[in-house]
Amino acid sequence: MTLVEKEGILIRHFGRSGFDEAWICPLTTPTSRLDIRNRLADRDMSSIDMANRIREWRNRRRMSLAELGEIVGLSRSEISKLESGSRRVRADHLVVLAKALKVAPEDLMDKDAVRELIGDSAVTRPTAASLTIVSARRQNGTITIVTDQSSVNGEAPPQIANVPGAFAFYMPDTSMEPRVPVGALLYVHPILPPRAGDLAVISYGSEPPTLASVERRSNALVAITGANMPPLDLNDPAVTHTARIVGMWFP
Repeated sequence: MTLVEKEGILIRHFGRSGFDEAWICPLTTPTSRLDIRNRLADRDMSSIDMANRIREWRNRRRMSLAELGEIVGLSRSEISKLESGSRRVRADHLVVLAKALKVAPEDLMDKDAVRELIGDSAVTRPTAASLTIVSARRQNGTITIVTDQSSVNGEAPPQIANVPGAFAFYMPDTSMEPRVPVGALLYVHPILPPRAGDLAVISYGSEPPTLASVERRSNALVAITGANMPPLDLNDPAVTHTARIVGMWFP
């Protein structure tokens, strides 16, 4: 709606940000209407660009687009659109993303935008869960997990936050089988059983836990622990425990 008054033009605009905005603009300025349209567009875009910190925090949490999408119930492409700003962040997006990333909503968007979307109630910052990081080394052609030596604590990703017994380890060197790049940090979920195509940590008899890739052969799941090692049937009674690798981070 445009109202002509003596001192200029009063423009009212309802933009994508949801605000009703108005300016008085002198009629003597030839480009004033274009300037106003540009300013309106800039304000609308600023409300979308504030979502760009989603990508920053996802990277800090060492999560892929697919992993974050699985947790919050959105597709990989939807998460990408929210991060890039091509899709506007709604209140429900903000709440579930903040919870999944273990941050306060204000870490993802401007405080004023958060207040407009969800009010002043959700301002608490969740505490990130701690995660034990143990050592790993190559031994007899396999990657073994060293759980009886000193370890350090790191920040647990959402996939294994507060999971009893969860831990992580760094890949000590390049392995031909399983094929994992050197230096990768692997997250171990001790409760979830491995599936065909998964990486896993396998405990066999009195041997130390070993990194393996899991395959299905003749309707049985087998673990491949090394390029020159025979497949290990996971139904073997000597297999005392299996744990799924639920994610990895590359430094």
